[in-house]
Amino acid sequence: MRYTKQMTDAYKNRILINADAHPNDLVQYCMKNLSLSKNTVIKYIDGLIKDGRLLRTSVGRFPFYSLPVEGKIFSFLRRETQNEEAVWQAIVSFVGEQPHEVAQILDYSFLELCNNVLEHSEAESFTIKIEKTLTKICIVIDDDGVGIFAKIKNELHLASERQAIIELSKGKFTSSPQNHSGEGIFFSSKLCDEFYVFSDGLSYSPQEEIPPEFIPDDNARGTRVVFVVHFDTKKTAQKIFAEYAGADVDEPQFKTVIQMRFMAQEGMALTSRSQARRLLNRLEKFTCAVFDFKDVDFIGQAFADEIFRVYPTKNTRTELQYINAVTQIEKMIAHVRSQA
Repeated sequence: MRYTKQMTDAYKNRILINADAHPNDLVQYCMKNLSLSKNTVIKYIDGLIKDGRLLRTSVGRFPFYSLPVEGKIFSFLRRETQNEEAVWQAIVSFVGEQPHEVAQILDYSFLELCNNVLEHSEAESFTIKIEKTLTKICIVIDDDGVGIFAKIKNELHLASERQAIIELSKGKFTSSPQNHSGEGIFFSSKLCDEFYVFSDGLSYSPQEEIPPEFIPDDNARGTRVVFVVHFDTKKTAQKIFAEYAGADVDEPQFKTVIQMRFMAQEGMALTSRSQARRLLNRLEKFTCAVFDFKDVDFIGQAFADEIFRVYPTKNTRTELQYINAVTQIEKMIAHVRSQA
């Protein structure tokens, strides 16, 4: 069957769009999902490689496909940098023109994260690495400052930097409340398709898996923030802000989602009231807190009671919800709530 040029170009674009997700089985994936013969898929792939739009790093039985990457690194001295807008102007020509929704996400996230470096990191210098492919843009910000988890630990007088991961994930934390709302990292993590923070051997990400190429060297100082936006992202700034900040200007709201797996990563079962109280720290700043129990299979009675019975009686402004709970957790929450 012969295809028109328009159909051929459409198939080639579908191949390119799926190359990142299927580097090892791109031919088989396209045969199945595009309903094309093996010879046709290979013909299109060979054409894309010839045109420089697709890479094949090994030839033979197990080829590996990837998209060409255009990258550039920018270096700055913090004390000589006027503000985050000046940094954005220095890199925006390389970022290039993007679809409206993508541009909004990049603009907000970059300015917020760069501001954190300038005003909170205490760094001497920082670098910005930008990588673009046909389907996405990745921005990596590295600074040589005190480290974000150490900063939060010291400001909130926490026992460990690992506890700071939970506080960072909640949002509304800032070391300068007179000048900042503490919402930048929270909203950036929701807006971007991928979002990762590294410091002192620890990491925070809404994603469950972290690509190894993003992890900094063991001796790296300061903080690394990585954020990725896909050019066909389904996210919009308007929808994300409406979901977590509400749409009513007369009654402002702020919802946070707490991933309980970070609490479980401390190496202890979630059983004690002291653990629960630590988790509940600063929740009075939010109108709604959602506990996400994904990858957690057990909580103790005292832990559940402190969160779902004791706290609501003292803090009526904050609504508590939960999601992704297994049967044991569902029953334990129902049990302690029945005692109210």
